[in-house]
Amino acid sequence: MAHPHSHKTVFVLDHGPYFALPCHQVEFDVTRRGGPGFIPLAPISKSVWTCAVEAVAEYCRIVWDIFPAQDKLVRVVVASPECNEVQPLLGWGEEGQTSAAVMTSLAMVGRPTGDSRGQHLLGGIAQGLEALAEPSPAQEALAAAEGGVVNRGRLVVLTTLTDDRQLEGLLRDVDTRLAGVNKRAAATPGLLPVAGCQLVVVHTQPGEAMRVRGATDTLVEVSPHLSTTLHTSPAGPALAHKLLYLCLQHYSLASTTVTGIPMKEEQNASSSANYDVELFHHGESHARLLGDVSDMTLARREGCEYNTATLKWCTPRGSAAAELHHCSGTYRITPTDVNSRQSSCLTNFLLSGRSVMLEMVKRTSNTKIISHMLTSHGGEIFIHTLACCRSTLEDPPSISEGPGGRVTDYRIPDLAELMRANRLAPWPTTEASPGGRSRVRMDRMTRTFPYTISSTTVCNMPTVAPLLAILQGETISEEQLAECRKILYSLIGMENKGDPLPGPLAAANPGKKGGRKDEQYRLMFTELEKMVGAAAGTSARHHTVLECLMELRNKPVPVKREAEGEAGVAAWELERYQSMTERERSDFNQVKQEERAASLEHSSSPAPKKARLMGLGGSSMLDIWRTRVEREAARKHREFAGRRSLGEVAKLYTKMEVKVEEVK
Repeated sequence: MAHPHSHKTVFVLDHGPYFALPCHQVEFDVTRRGGPGFIPLAPISKSVWTCAVEAVAEYCRIVWDIFPAQDKLVRVVVASPECNEVQPLLGWGEEGQTSAAVMTSLAMVGRPTGDSRGQHLLGGIAQGLEALAEPSPAQEALAAAEGGVVNRGRLVVLTTLTDDRQLEGLLRDVDTRLAGVNKRAAATPGLLPVAGCQLVVVHTQPGEAMRVRGATDTLVEVSPHLSTTLHTSPAGPALAHKLLYLCLQHYSLASTTVTGIPMKEEQNASSSANYDVELFHHGESHARLLGDVSDMTLARREGCEYNTATLKWCTPRGSAAAELHHCSGTYRITPTDVNSRQSSCLTNFLLSGRSVMLEMVKRTSNTKIISHMLTSHGGEIFIHTLACCRSTLEDPPSISEGPGGRVTDYRIPDLAELMRANRLAPWPTTEASPGGRSRVRMDRMTRTFPYTISSTTVCNMPTVAPLLAILQGETISEEQLAECRKILYSLIGMENKGDPLPGPLAAANPGKKGGRKDEQYRLMFTELEKMVGAAAGTSARHHTVLECLMELRNKPVPVKREAEGEAGVAAWELERYQSMTERERSDFNQVKQEERAASLEHSSSPAPKKARLMGLGGSSMLDIWRTRVEREAARKHREFAGRRSLGEVAKLYTKMEVKVEEVK
C-alpha cells in the first residue's frame, strides 16, 4: 500500500547567519506615552529565525488540529553544526506530534548568531531524509499485516539562497544523498526506502528584492524519486502567509471566513460590532455542496495567496440532535489566528453548546441559501455541509403535481413539444443516414432549455415565443428576420412603458433592488442575450438578430461568425469538435467512419448530393487558416488595384494632382 506525500513531512530550518538578521519590527504598547522626562523605548525587531519558527509552529498546529488521528505526521530538524533534531528520541510516535513538544525543543536550540559562517544545511537535509526513511506507526502496522509498503514523504527546507546556482547545486546534493539513504535503508532492517520525496524549498530573506529568479510554485521532476518546488517570500508576516498557503496546498484544505459575527466591544461592553473569523478545514466541505461550487463567493485576503469562501453568520441555535439538518459532510475546523480575541470568542461560544448557521450568497442568481453549519461534538468544533438541494433520502422528484417531490413547475408542455419536434423514424436505406443531422438539430434546439418555469422569464413571455421558434430553425428568411426585429422593438417598447413581466420576476418585492422594473428588464434582456447568442452561430441571419439586440441595448456587437460558405461552416464545426467531450468525440468519429464506409459502398451508383453538416466542409486546416487570415486582412485595408485583376489601370499619385489643383 502506498501512503501519500502528506503522510510524513519533515521541516529543515536553516540555523545560519542569514536567519539572525532582523526583518520585522514589533509594535508594542507602553503605559506612558509622553510627558516630561519620557524616554521612548528602542524599537524591537524580530529575526528571520523567530519568524520562521512561528510560521512552522502555526503550520504544525493546523495539521494536528484538523488531523488528530495521527495519519498526518510532522517533524522538525534544525540545520546547525550539531544537526539538532527537535524530536530526536520520539521519532514518528504520538508523543512528538504536539505543539508543546516542538516549541519546547526549539526554545532549547536558541537563536542563530551572525558570526557563524559554516554551511550546515546539507547536514540537516541528510538527517531529514533519514527521518523519512524511518517507518511511521501506521506503516509498521501495515508492513506487519500486508508486507509491502510504498514509503513517500515531503521535505520542506526554509533557507536563504544566494543565487540560482546554489539552488541547482542543492538539488543535485539532495538527489545524491537520497540515493545513499535509500541504499542504506534497503540493507538495514526496520527502515523503508523513500520511493518518492517531494522537496519544497522556501527561500526567505529580509526585504522585497529576491535573489533567486527560478520558476516558483511549479513542480519539477529532478529524478524518478525526487521532485521539487521553489517558493520565495520576504521574511516576516509574508512568510507566515506563505506557509499557510503551503498548508492548504499540501493537505487539500480550504479556507472559510465567517463574516458579520456580533461581538461586544472590549472597551465598551454596552455596544457591539461585527467581526470576521477565518477558519481552516478540509476542502471537501466546499466540494460536497449538492450544487455548483462555483456559485460560492470567493475572496482573497490582503497579503495571502489563497482564496477564502465568505459565509455570513446567521441566528444561532441550540445544538440539539433534533435540530440538526441533513448534511453531506462533517469536518473539523481550526481558526487561522487561534490567539485572537475574535477566534477565542467564537470557539467558546460554539463549545458552550450552540450551533451557528452560515449563509451563502450565490454569485450567479444572487440568492441566499443556508449552506453550512458550525457546531461542536465531544469538545471539538465541526463544520457541517448542508444539503442545499434535494436530499437523496427523499422520494425522487415528481414531474407532475402530487406526492413524491417538491418541484412541480417543470416546463412539461415545452418538453413535450421538443420531443414532438425531434421524433425519429426508421430510414428506408443505409445511404445518406440522417443520424448526424438529427444530432445537429437536437444540439441546436437544446443549447438553452430551462427546466422549470421559475428559472426563466423569457420562456414565459408569449411575445418572445415566435422569436425563440425562429431561432431554433436552420435558416431564417427575410420575413422571419423582419418578425424578429419587430419582436425586439416591442420589448423595448414594453420597457419604456413599464409593463410588468411574467415568471419569477413578477413575484419580486417592488421595494427591493431585484423588484424594480429596470432591474427586472435587465435580467430579462440578459437571459435573452444568452439565448440569442447561443443560436448566433447557426447562420449569418441568426447573427443579424444578435446584432440587432445588442444595438438596441447599446452594447458592443460581438465578432460576426461567418457561418455561410464552405470555410465558415468548416470553422464552426471545427470549434464545435474541439468543445466536445471524449465520449462525444468517439461517437462522432464512429458515425463519420460509418458514413464514409456507406459512401464507398454505394459509390458506383449515383446518389443524391447531401450537405456535409458534421465534416470540415472539404477544406483542410491550412485552407481554413488562410481563409481567415485573408478575410481579416481584407477588412483592415483596401487592396491595391494592380493586384485585384490583370490589366486594370491604376492612377498613381492622386494626392499630387489634388495639390496642383489647389495651387491653381
